[in-house]
Amino acid sequence: MNLLSVFSKRSKDEKIVNPCPIPSDNDKDNATSMSLSNLLRQSKGNAMNLSPFFAGVNLIANTIATITLEFKDNEGNALPDNHYLWKLFNYSELTKFNTFRNLIKDVILRGNGFIYIERDPEKMQPITLHYSPASQTTMYYNPVNNSVFYMNPIFNNKWDNGDNYIHLYINSDNGFTGLAINEYAYKTIELSNATEKSTNDYYASGGQLYGIITTNNSNPIVGTREQQLKTLRASWDEARSQSKGTGTIFIPADLKFQQLSSSAKDSALVETRLYNVQEIGRWLGVSPFLLGDLSHNAYGSLSESQMAFLLYTLNPYIIALEEELNRKLIMPSKRGKEFIDLNQNSILAIDKEKQANYLGNLVKNGLMTPNEARAELGLSKVDDGNKLFVSFTDIAQNTIAEVDE
Repeated sequence: MNLLSVFSKRSKDEKIVNPCPIPSDNDKDNATSMSLSNLLRQSKGNAMNLSPFFAGVNLIANTIATITLEFKDNEGNALPDNHYLWKLFNYSELTKFNTFRNLIKDVILRGNGFIYIERDPEKMQPITLHYSPASQTTMYYNPVNNSVFYMNPIFNNKWDNGDNYIHLYINSDNGFTGLAINEYAYKTIELSNATEKSTNDYYASGGQLYGIITTNNSNPIVGTREQQLKTLRASWDEARSQSKGTGTIFIPADLKFQQLSSSAKDSALVETRLYNVQEIGRWLGVSPFLLGDLSHNAYGSLSESQMAFLLYTLNPYIIALEEELNRKLIMPSKRGKEFIDLNQNSILAIDKEKQANYLGNLVKNGLMTPNEARAELGLSKVDDGNKLFVSFTDIAQNTIAEVDE
């Protein structure tokens, strides 16, 4: 769906026509302020300091970055090797993997991810893709006419109506600009950070409990209140140092220790941290099992887990990215004739026996050639391996494809 068609049109010779006004200087200031405000709000909670959130974000970003890009015609054949699409990363600062990895991370953590498209000034076809950090890309949204403009001074210090920017987002409250997951999940993130701080404080003290010392005597130590507190603290520290923080510590009979903190077991620190993994997994759409919580594995095999991860977590990102790439990188004259496809098979983990049965059935039923099956296994082609065969019990019917109609 062409979301930006309401404010961006192209003529046959690829001239860009902007029916919406270019943002004024005041609009630029407002856009910059809006960007800074969003960044401050989205950074709330320090989500990436939490190991499950860090692991989930990297898991999603790294997996999508490993997906193979395929460039095909409308008959499913690969485009020629000299096609411009195959050269999009030849002169890019980053590899394809790092470009898309950073793009997806920005979508999750900042709500919006950008890639700048460098075009041939005459043919207007894409030459190179440049990762455009969300922190350095200013986006101006005008709610009056739902127009969006982009600018990154690193590439082009001019407002662009979106034709030269791949803009990816998943969550949005207006349909044009994205919202970060950690902005929705800030309460869970704050709770998880508080749990991590409590855990860190407990183990940093060597598992020691906090408390106060009280006495029933009216004046057990002569001196001012400050002197009494100092003497008591010195006495307590000396007792702890002599026992090296372990074993039994003896205090005078007229003093009483009252515990104020609880142990790790009583505080349920381990259980709380596991619960935080589950909550963060829900926000990211990632199974706790994939975030290291082995107590919550509902799948019988790795392939089942990978399939669920693909369907329920990765698929929205893959579809959104695929549609945006086709919308911005395919020349208007070739739309409907050329396609960019993200091969999801590359991220599915299938055991060898299931893979052999799967490919064998496809070849046996004439849905895949032997060479196509060998390519899936990373094997080289064989002679006469590009023909489709159908198995029959009657040997004479093996030549069914050669029978004259």
